[in-house]
Amino acid sequence: MSIIRLSKSINAPVDKVFEFVTDPSNWTRYVTSLVDVRDLSPDCPKKNSTFKWEYKMFGMKFKGNGVVIENIKNKSFGLSLEGKMPIKEHYDFVDKGDSTTELTVSIEYEMPPVMEEFVPKKLIERVNNLEAKNVLDKIKMLCEGG
Repeated sequence: MSIIRLSKSINAPVDKVFEFVTDPSNWTRYVTSLVDVRDLSPDCPKKNSTFKWEYKMFGMKFKGNGVVIENIKNKSFGLSLEGKMPIKEHYDFVDKGDSTTELTVSIEYEMPPVMEEFVPKKLIERVNNLEAKNVLDKIKMLCEGG
């Protein structure tokens, strides 16, 4: 299992950033490789709510079931994506005052053996690090109104 952890300062109040990140309708907006989220349980994004997901990487599609594993208002939010490419995403929100939020994303992932047969592990790591950086950059841009 590999882990990526990155942080970014966002010029927006913590409640705005938290609401944006936890809204399922935004997930495909800020996670570039996440192409579909559907069949959400009615209470999503509360803890233990469920959904189905589809992710695309290197031209390969991966599907699975997801569950919200944590949702503490304006503090933390976590998802577990189960399937051939298991992923755990965790977001920490810190109110820095003056309408500024420090957002940290931690992503744990395990690449399917079939992908490692075709794509070097170092390239997968570089792409996943870039994806995590893009997630934070998109959240920043969208929450700051850009």
